[in-house]
Amino acid sequence: MSRAADQALDFDIPALALGDALKRYAAVTRQPALFRSEILLGLTSSAVHGMYAPDVALGLLLEGTGLVAEKVRTGSGITLALKPADTPATTPRAAGLGSLAGYPSLVQAQVWEALCASARTRPGTYRSLLRLEVDGTGQVRRPRLLGPSGDASRDAAMLEVLQGVHLAQAPPPDLPQPLTLLILPTDSRSGPRCRGAS
Repeated sequence: MSRAADQALDFDIPALALGDALKRYAAVTRQPALFRSEILLGLTSSAVHGMYAPDVALGLLLEGTGLVAEKVRTGSGITLALKPADTPATTPRAAGLGSLAGYPSLVQAQVWEALCASARTRPGTYRSLLRLEVDGTGQVRRPRLLGPSGDASRDAAMLEVLQGVHLAQAPPPDLPQPLTLLILPTDSRSGPRCRGAS
């Protein structure tokens, strides 16, 4: 694990609806999150104030929610995948969203690459919350922006790009859908970056 992952950061997150708290956590740590939207419904985070390593802060944030976070390594860095804490111990391969053997990582990596490939949607300066489904052939269906990027033209371009994403593998039958991805701004110090980004 890199030293950056253990570096204490300054958190100032009050008790919030869990989805909102996770957005604030992601903004501080530059770690994207992947989760089933329905598992956040009705949940409130614990407050986190002070200097903590990201892992410690996330544990505090999730206290009392019944959820835990696992780190999933993708081509663009580390993604946090949330799952219920009571997932049976008999499924050790669980990689964040059930026993999916890394499929969520594949989704994130290919969506990221597709956004990077277009000058209109290249991540770096904006944030957006995406929701999508994957059909039985691996084609992305029904993409939606839950959190617009702040530029209507870019938002339209993002939906167009997402509709053209065809994943390298068909989804496993137990893939919980829809999937939600958080795209964060990047900076020169941390966060996933498009290839060739200066």
